[in-house]
Amino acid sequence: MRFIDTIEGLDDIFETDIPKGSVVLITGPPGSLKSGFVFSILSNYLNNCEEHGIYVTLEQNKKSHLENMGSMGLELSDNLTISDFTDYRLQYDEFSGDLLSLIETNIIQYKHKLGDNFTCLALDSLGALYSLMDVEPRLLRKRLYHLLEPLRRENLTTFIILEMADPNGPNHDFEGYLADGIIELGVHTKDNSTNRYLKVRKMRATAHNMDPYILTVSNDGLHIYKGTIF
Repeated sequence: MRFIDTIEGLDDIFETDIPKGSVVLITGPPGSLKSGFVFSILSNYLNNCEEHGIYVTLEQNKKSHLENMGSMGLELSDNLTISDFTDYRLQYDEFSGDLLSLIETNIIQYKHKLGDNFTCLALDSLGALYSLMDVEPRLLRKRLYHLLEPLRRENLTTFIILEMADPNGPNHDFEGYLADGIIELGVHTKDNSTNRYLKVRKMRATAHNMDPYILTVSNDGLHIYKGTIF
C-alpha cells in the first residue's frame, strides 16, 4: 500500500510514493480539510497493511474529531490510535511546559510496544501546540527539531498540520526547513465559484506535479482531480 493510493486522484500528482520516514507539513486556512486529508491518508493506508499509527489531536477531543471525520465519510482504522491531548488544555496554565515532553513520551511508549509495526503518525496541530507552550519561539522550535529527528531515524512517516490563514502572507521558514514535504491546502474563489484545492509545494526524493488540483469531499470521502482553479 502506498500513501498516494489512499485518496482518489492523489496518485495523479505523484510519480512515486511519499518516502517512508518523511516529515510532511500540511498547511492551509480554516475549512481547507487539513485534518480530513491527513486522517484519510493514515486511516486508508493502515486499513490495507499490518502497520500501526497514532493521530495526536490538540484541536478537538476524540469524540468530536471522529464525528467530524464521519460526516465526511471517513472511518477510523483499527490500526490508528487517537491520542487525545485536548483535556490537557484545561490545565495548561499549570503544566504547559511539559506538553511536548508528554507527546514525546506517548510516541516513545507506542514505539516500544509495537516496534517496527509502528510506522506513521500525525500531529494536529502545530499551531495549537505553539499556543499551549509557554516557551519562546526560538527554544520551542529547537525542541521541535529534537522531536522530529528521532522520528526520522525510526523511519516514522509524520504528518504535521499547521494552520496558515494566507499562503502568501508571512511564511514559516523554520517549519518548512524542517519538513521533507509541504502540501498546501486552500480555498479559492473565481467567477463566483469557490473550490478547495491541493498543491504540493515540495516533496524530497520524489517527482511530483506542482499545479493546484481541486479537492472535494462527499459522503464517501475525499477526491482529488485536475481542474482550472486560478
